[in-house]
Amino acid sequence: MDISTDETEVPQFPISVVEQETGISKELLRMWERRYAFPVPGRDAAGNRLYSRAQIERLHRINQLLAAGYRPGAVVGADAQKIDNLVAEIPAQHSAPREDPAVLAEALNMLASDRPEQLRSYMRRQLQQEGLPRFVLQVAAPLLQRVARARMIGEIKAYREGCLQELLMECLYVATSQLPGGETRLRVLLASFPGEGRTLELQMTRALLMGEGVDVLFIGSEPEVDDLIAAAEACHVQVIHLAVSAASVNAQNRQLLHDLQQRMPAGVSLWLGGSGCQELGAAKDEPCFVRLQDMLKAIREWA
Repeated sequence: MDISTDETEVPQFPISVVEQETGISKELLRMWERRYAFPVPGRDAAGNRLYSRAQIERLHRINQLLAAGYRPGAVVGADAQKIDNLVAEIPAQHSAPREDPAVLAEALNMLASDRPEQLRSYMRRQLQQEGLPRFVLQVAAPLLQRVARARMIGEIKAYREGCLQELLMECLYVATSQLPGGETRLRVLLASFPGEGRTLELQMTRALLMGEGVDVLFIGSEPEVDDLIAAAEACHVQVIHLAVSAASVNAQNRQLLHDLQQRMPAGVSLWLGGSGCQELGAAKDEPCFVRLQDMLKAIREWA
């Protein structure tokens, strides 16, 4: 029997059913409702949340995007059409990086049981076994995402998240220090907007770029526009890459981006990367990379 569009919109499933079908916890569903205004449930006579079939299907698609590397801030509050478009762009499974649930579970167990030395050794073994790009995309990034989600709903204390961030930073410094030097065809100036506090994410991006043979110039996570322009001109960079989280999409940063766009040196490209890059608004033909994989593809295609 066909289900009409109207029937799929009827709130009829309790939150326990949604949790069971999607794997998204009740706590996280409530947090998304407060933070991103989705899903917004109906209510039964007793005031209990009820969700529609359409909302459940949209949550399944959001799960696909999160598994592909998108951050919650970029997709949970997005409209259904945008979500469908993003899902359609997910690479085939054989070509997309795939995380190992067992590796992530073991790391989370060490973190939750306060065994930082064991976790440090475990992360370094994973780095040696997987290599730098796979370690960043398949271990570090999904692990950080899971820990951040657990911390937001109170399952992991903030100090444990900080411990993980420091351990991963150590791994990235060790790995990048061992990369071979030599001539590079591309120099990238890497930075983020004021107030981002995304030092680790920037270092992950830096490590991936260096692994592709890119000469990365890093002058601090949140430099002023004047410093960005001066460094780009003095050091002859080809690309300024700005990391943009969903949290940095505001009027002040829109103005900063506009100022930077107006002052870009000739011959220098501006790239935006992160969950907020599309919403913040690139101009002209400026690339926006929501996912690290897309940025790497652009690096490899650089002529």
